[in-house]
Amino acid sequence: MYELKIKEKIEQVTGLDDIKLTVPPPGFSGDLSSNAALASGIVPQKLAEELNGLDEVEKTDIAGPGFINITINGKALEDEIKEILSSPALYGGGEKKGKVLFEMVSSNPTGPLHIGHGRGAAIGDSLARIFEKLGYDVFREYYVNDTGNQMQLLGESVRCIQQGKEVPENGYRGDYMKQIAAGLTSSEDLSKAAGEKILGMHFETLNKFAVEYSSTVYESDFIRAKKVEDVIEEMKKRDLTYEKDGALWFRSSSFNDDADRVLIKKDGELTYFASDCAYHIDKAQRAERLVNIWGADHHGYVERLRAFFKAFGYAGKKRMDIVLYQLVDLKRGSEKVSMSTRAGEFVTLDEVLDEVGKDAARFFMLMRSSDAPLEFDLELAKEESSKNPVYYVQYSHARICSIFRKKGISFEDISPSDVQGLGNEEREIVKFLAHYPVLLQKCLQLDAPHLLTDYLRQSASAFHKYYDTVRVIGSKQERQRLALLRAVKEIIKDALGLLGVSAPEKM
Repeated sequence: MYELKIKEKIEQVTGLDDIKLTVPPPGFSGDLSSNAALASGIVPQKLAEELNGLDEVEKTDIAGPGFINITINGKALEDEIKEILSSPALYGGGEKKGKVLFEMVSSNPTGPLHIGHGRGAAIGDSLARIFEKLGYDVFREYYVNDTGNQMQLLGESVRCIQQGKEVPENGYRGDYMKQIAAGLTSSEDLSKAAGEKILGMHFETLNKFAVEYSSTVYESDFIRAKKVEDVIEEMKKRDLTYEKDGALWFRSSSFNDDADRVLIKKDGELTYFASDCAYHIDKAQRAERLVNIWGADHHGYVERLRAFFKAFGYAGKKRMDIVLYQLVDLKRGSEKVSMSTRAGEFVTLDEVLDEVGKDAARFFMLMRSSDAPLEFDLELAKEESSKNPVYYVQYSHARICSIFRKKGISFEDISPSDVQGLGNEEREIVKFLAHYPVLLQKCLQLDAPHLLTDYLRQSASAFHKYYDTVRVIGSKQERQRLALLRAVKEIIKDALGLLGVSAPEKM
């Protein structure tokens, strides 16, 4: 993995923590480019000299103030393909690391999952897969808010439907509520029973979406076990609380939050924040790193939770990433569909999966950065043409499989030894494949699985362009070029797998 080696060397020489290496477009002077000299203030000639000492580097060119272009020698390019072919599943992966706990979706059990929840699931699960690829021990957890007014209102809504009465103004409606009400008896705890049925619906949907969980935890269990009380008592001992207007407050403004936060309301009811504190203490005791995937409407909870983490001395000892994602706008012509779980006027994730399938749904959910709004075009997601990004990428994988079938050989018939003698025509694709390990690290560092969809689209484009212009079957370099195509196929399959998308061999 020559790019990782070059990146590490530049960081060592410049003292920078994370330098930027780019793969220039075709026709550019060099296979890699870096502005590290400019960013660090180091003399470009000194950095170039250090890089020229690496076995993988053929030459360096200083391009303007502080920019260095790096040309990789032929042996390093061939060795990269050999490494991919030798162990495709391990290429770009990492050594065994610590435990990471992902909390994602965690939708209140008051209604079916909508496509906004689907985006959170796609982001969280794909990011978890990347962490696993890079050596982390990953656990996926679903946190259930099964207490409070929302659950009481759910039970009351069920009771009104059963009795033929009008549902409360802020109650829950829709066909799903009628089905739940019909399946319950008045003797049951309607809030709990309805919540359990809806939670079961959530897991059925997520299973269709290729998202599975290691564990499920309930807010009510933390309250019942007095873990919330214990955390509050500990906060009192540390002088982190005070009473005001009959409520108990946490001094979160002392830890960079913009205001203090209520833990216990004046009526004695615990706030969601108090339960969240207990939950995050529990998580921090079980994992070295926490990753929370939350909807953008939870932005107000970010700083208060970080304040709590600092107050309890976890900042610097445990890492907590909070990824906020914007909701999804679904295109059905020019009509915008409401997603109110109480009014019952929403498009469920199930409906989207039934219409476009799991692969297109996951890929489309990951085509934009989590902090950017996402417009989901249902018609495009179903289109079988190069205009559809997921179809275009999957077709590149299927096309390579077809080439091997027509030749009458299996992928295993092509070995690393067949790489010897790649020419300049292959250089552009090889250096793009070699960027994969660096890209995976960037996805992890930035909590940004969407970078993989961009990479896959570019990989597919590079392959199609190469195969349409360069003769493979019947050429003098047939074995070498088939080896390259197998490497392309392996990287596309691996990256699609990290997105939770299949890599079909026929289309």
